[in-house]
Amino acid sequence: MATEAPFPEQEYQDRYQRAQALMERDGLDALVISERNNYWYFSGLISYQLDHIQRPQICFLPKKGKPTLLVYGNDKAKAKALPWIAGVRAYVDVPFPQEMIADTLKEMGLGEAKLGFELGEDQRLGFPANYLLRLTEALPKAKIEDGTGALTEMRLIKSPEEIKCMRKACDISVQAYDRCLPQLKPGMTRREIADRLYISMIEEGAHPRHPGFLMLNSSTRYDDRRYNKGDRMVADFGACYEGYYGDITRMAIFGEPTADHKKDHETACDVIQLCFESMQPGTPIAELSRVANRELLKRGYQSVDSPKRIGHGIGMARAEPPSLNEVETEIHRPGMILALEPKVRSEKSAVHLEEDVLITEKGPEFLTNGCRVLRVIT
Repeated sequence: MATEAPFPEQEYQDRYQRAQALMERDGLDALVISERNNYWYFSGLISYQLDHIQRPQICFLPKKGKPTLLVYGNDKAKAKALPWIAGVRAYVDVPFPQEMIADTLKEMGLGEAKLGFELGEDQRLGFPANYLLRLTEALPKAKIEDGTGALTEMRLIKSPEEIKCMRKACDISVQAYDRCLPQLKPGMTRREIADRLYISMIEEGAHPRHPGFLMLNSSTRYDDRRYNKGDRMVADFGACYEGYYGDITRMAIFGEPTADHKKDHETACDVIQLCFESMQPGTPIAELSRVANRELLKRGYQSVDSPKRIGHGIGMARAEPPSLNEVETEIHRPGMILALEPKVRSEKSAVHLEEDVLITEKGPEFLTNGCRVLRVIT
């Protein structure tokens, strides 16, 4: 049967080679992967069973060879169709048979291995933490280690295939906003505007089950509050395409913009451009906040309090490492995709714009565009 994986086999083989080199670096014999996005990343099995907390899905990736999957029974046939997977073990239904984790590891020759789990910052297990206690009882000679170093590094640097998907997600996001804006008018509610923007993302190509995300004026409460003339709408949103997100923020004014509206908007655009020019390969990410603060203070706006970030990585999650703040230790590296969103705050207002940036060997590249135009809704 045909696979439902978003990428060709070579993409997954390349991921395994990278991960296995990182396991060698970190002294691990295998990664045990269960968080939804990590599982999708390594398995290629885009299973919505992961929305059911009672039905864990686990990928066991050894330092040598192909991975084995432990899946809910309904996914068994789809898992077996993946040529980059060595073996598939399936369980019938809830309750999840915890003993299958230890049994699978023993069958793979990993009963006494150093096992990397999702235990560190920016990581989450896809099963209850007490499973680990029972695993140590079942495999007393195995060592439970933190696999965060390898997992974070893998997701931090995007492959050419991932970049293609993220270009598409960014394009959909920008085009959806352009499609949605002419439908809006003063007096509309947040609920009505949220509906139209979500529908626009789907119409432009976002997945109908996970079209993306949306915050209007820093809120996800889509209620009956109305936008009236003189109000500013700040839409922080992004489309999801093949499991990868765009993330942009746009500002529009209902009625004619005031001088303050124009000034805030121009400042946000200028700060984004200055930060963008600083995002050169090999330069510290921590420097971006300093660049932003120098410009904000020069123009009479409030600085960003450390360690408040002015952006973040994006990918299979709408916010991933690294954080664009003064305490980040990473440097800009080719293959990173970063959402850049320095806030512009004064005693009277707080707004921000956001663009997505790809770091290439030659320098930064905007994956989104258009925030420079202050849109007016009449």
